[in-house]
Amino acid sequence: MKVISMKFIFILTIIALAAVFFWSEDKGPACYQVSDEQARTFVKNDYLQRMKRWDNDVQLLGTEIPKITWEKIERSLTDVEDEKTLLVPFKAEGPEGKRMYYGIYHCEEGYVEYAND
Repeated sequence: MKVISMKFIFILTIIALAAVFFWSEDKGPACYQVSDEQARTFVKNDYLQRMKRWDNDVQLLGTEIPKITWEKIERSLTDVEDEKTLLVPFKAEGPEGKRMYYGIYHCEEGYVEYAND
């Protein structure tokens, strides 16, 4: 009886591990399915959350909630369906200064990396 229950637990463990590793992740939309407005909204929300922790940028701009001016989002003209990221350039402006940022939006993974001038 003990051997059967141990085998049963072992099999359940293997099934659970397989489900965790092979179950398809719930991914976000592909970049070609994301409109420019959706990308800007995602980047803006992410940026404003991060600004609370970016003390140097807050000091440079003079605010945690700067005015954001968007630049054109360049999209691939050839491999639209293979595009994994969108470059979302924007300028943040506050009472003390302004700074150019480049949000690198990873559409399917749902996160943004930033670079600035």
